[in-house]
Order: sequence, then C-alpha cells, then structure tokens
Amino acid sequence: GHWIQRGLPMYVAVDRKPENGCEIQNAACGRSGIMLNLSVVTTAEHRQGTAESEDDDLPHGTVVLKKLVAPWAGPRRVVCADSFFASVTTAQQLLAMGLRFLGVVKTATRGYPMGTLSKLPLEDRGEHAAYAHKTADGVVDRMAVLWVDRERRYFI
Repeated sequence: GHWIQRGLPMYVAVDRKPENGCEIQNAACGRSGIMLNLSVVTTAEHRQGTAESEDDDLPHGTVVLKKLVAPWAGPRRVVCADSFFASVTTAQQLLAMGLRFLGVVKTATRGYPMGTLSKLPLEDRGEHAAYAHKTADGVVDRMAVLWVDRERRYFI
C-alpha cells in the first residue's frame, strides 16, 4: 500500500507458535514507534512458572497487557492492542488503571454484544454502529463498535 514508503522498511511473517525460540510481547509508543516495554515468553511452562496468584481470575492477554503498560497508567493515555489482548475484561481493568483502551474483538467476546451487533443489517463498506455502556451516573465508560470493511470488524 501507500504506507510502505512511510517507515515500514520490511515485513516478515513468523509462525505464531515457534517450536524453537521465543515470543516477544511489547508495548510501543504510537507516535515514535519506539518499544517501551517488553515481555519475552519462551514456553507455556515458563509462563505458568512466572504467573502471579492475584491474576488467576483474569484472561492471560489482560494480565500481560496490564504488566506491559503499568508504568504509564494514568489519565489521558490510550492503549491500542490487537485481538490477543482485547476483551471487555481488559477494557475494564485498564480503565481502573486510569487508561483508555481500543482493541479488536475476535474471540474474547464474554460481555461483548457480539450477537446483537452481528445481526445488524449493515452491508456496505464504511457503515458502522456503536453501543455505549454508561455508569449509574450516566458517564460512558465502554463502547462496542461494529465497522464494515470487506468483513465486519468489532472493537471495544
């Protein structure tokens, strides 16, 4: 695409779960592209060995993301993440840390109005719909968004 000349010097596809080696999960600045924090994951056994007991009830992606962005917790910061991290639980946990969250919802749909949004009669590219969740005092704290591209895309 047109973006290839704007700072993306190379694209490499890597197997999702390499048998030998490791995986790097990282947080980077959206403006500079500089990696700010990272977590190196080698095996499932290593991950289980380093798990903290207070995080047992949370999805793994939520736990990892909280650890990656904890140094920047506070108001007016937005965390954008892919579907590995995205869930309603993640949005709630980051909001409690003073962070805003934007993520692509694919499989972690507990608490997300996937059924309702998937039945809306939107077909043309660019069409969209959104549902807002409000607190008891009327403040919007979460939104579920459907946007139609070639396929339907769901965001929290």
